[in-house]
Amino acid sequence: MIVRNTQAEDLSKLLQGSLSSGERRRLLRHLLSTWQTRGGGLLEMGSCVPETSGTLMTDRPSLADHLERLNTERRQLPHLAAHLLASPPAEQRSLLRTDPGLQCWTLGEYLLEECHKFIYIEISQAERLADLALVVAEELNPAVYGDELVNDLKARAWAAVGEVLRSLSDLRGADEAFAIAENFISEGTGDALEEASLLELKAALWRDQRRIREAHEILDQVIAIYRHYRDFHLVGRALVQKGRVYGAGDDFETAIRWLRKGLGLIDSTRERYLELAARHSLMLYLHECGHHQEAWFLLKASRSEFLAHGGQLLSLRLLWLEGKIQHALGFLTEAEADLLAARSGFIEQGIGFSAAAVSLDLATLYAGQQRAEEMRRLAEEMLLVFHSRDLHREAIGALIVFQQAVRMENVDADLLTQIRSYLRRARKDHKLRFEYSA
Repeated sequence: MIVRNTQAEDLSKLLQGSLSSGERRRLLRHLLSTWQTRGGGLLEMGSCVPETSGTLMTDRPSLADHLERLNTERRQLPHLAAHLLASPPAEQRSLLRTDPGLQCWTLGEYLLEECHKFIYIEISQAERLADLALVVAEELNPAVYGDELVNDLKARAWAAVGEVLRSLSDLRGADEAFAIAENFISEGTGDALEEASLLELKAALWRDQRRIREAHEILDQVIAIYRHYRDFHLVGRALVQKGRVYGAGDDFETAIRWLRKGLGLIDSTRERYLELAARHSLMLYLHECGHHQEAWFLLKASRSEFLAHGGQLLSLRLLWLEGKIQHALGFLTEAEADLLAARSGFIEQGIGFSAAAVSLDLATLYAGQQRAEEMRRLAEEMLLVFHSRDLHREAIGALIVFQQAVRMENVDADLLTQIRSYLRRARKDHKLRFEYSA
């Protein structure tokens, strides 16, 4: 995470020993994060501090040693990350616990940044990176970094675990992970940006739990903090989250407005996957509102970027959306090809809920063309495939209702709409039962 620029007067106060313990640790936290965005090193930043008439604190050499160590960590980071990730996955946790050279702040921060990137690419890899970051945080030496800074990183690591569990639809596990993260952040440096980052991730969990009002309330707090620090990329990121919360409440027109605001502020060079995912949400909500032509125009303009930089998961979601939009525009042959390809991709990735939802979109297309044989084949395939995927018992029950309706030639648009809506909610609530109201 990138935070505000360190002020020269703050460094001067640090060197003179006039900062409180909490202020000193917050400033050191800023130094840890800011170095990666500056052209020079931390020592060069320290050299810009104006001269003062007062006598500097007696432990200035130890401070210089501290800054030099942070510089060294940054220089060694590529080697450390390569060494860790080139090791067999089964040995990586043990390596982190036994190799003191890997027990450093910068490696933990790097693993967390990669974890949040892989949320959009490959969730299993994101899960592994979150676990490794947690091990690093647990192994940090408080005598080197201080208890407060270590607790900040532990909070971030547990928040990443919570975000991964949320993405895997384990909302109870995500709740528990965020509770642990909040305990650690309460014993950290008190950095408002650290707290805002945690709240931003928690808002996504509350969105999936359908706690719409609470999600909006904490995002409003997050936006106020990001604006205070004048980090407009982070403001844009939070605005995008606001848009998605409105989308979860089916208020698509409002969601579109917030997404446009957020996309206007996001710096794609800082978080390219986030920007692409936000663009996908905008196109999806445009389609859901009936603005198919605008969604289609944006999709065609974005396709090359998604294919080049979006990773497999985002590219599959774009392909699925392309099939839905083409169906709405009447390009039925192209829509069928895209939906079949997206369905196959989700099955290969083991993402059963998305594969089932695409299958229902295919069924809608076949029903509109009165292609009974294709619909029967699709219904028979669904249960054979999805019994081995991530669908739970209640969700499979809904697909059985669909299969039986196909056999009885009693499928209508209302049934497909109800099952599709149910699957969207059941992915986050494994106890939700499907009840068809004819």
